[in-house]
Amino acid sequence: MAVSRRFTNKAAPSSDQWLQLAVRALARSDRTTTQVERLLAAKGASPAHIRATVRRLIALRYLDDAAFAARWADRRLARMPMGRVRLQEELLTTGCPADIVQATLRAAYRKVSERDLAIQVIATAGRTSSVQTLGRVARLLNQRGFDEDTIETVMGPLLQEERRSS
Repeated sequence: MAVSRRFTNKAAPSSDQWLQLAVRALARSDRTTTQVERLLAAKGASPAHIRATVRRLIALRYLDDAAFAARWADRRLARMPMGRVRLQEELLTTGCPADIVQATLRAAYRKVSERDLAIQVIATAGRTSSVQTLGRVARLLNQRGFDEDTIETVMGPLLQEERRSS
């Protein structure tokens, strides 16, 4: 369990110390503006220090929610193909603003179609033999955030194949 380290010096931390704390956190992992604000607040920074630190990080280009969202989307889609709905939920959970999330979704799904991602999910599920029925395939696609039209499109050939083999 991680222990929150608050500044315990008798003197109040300076703006530079808050900036150093935020930079160290960003060096460990990519974060959104909201995540950095929450981190600083949890460590005891005042709202004024938080605003000043975030402004400085943005000016230094250490903090960029649009770039964060693009990197997040690319990594998530490469590691675990998913539909637009699920990726949107994940990005919103990170604290990315809704307008940035929408722009990121448009860009991400211009690069690769949801249909192709759904086919990847089916192929992977078939290899692991964890999906044995068409109902399970459809549920898996739904859990991964694919819309009904995409699910019907990719399930069509599977249904036809099952009918032929019956």
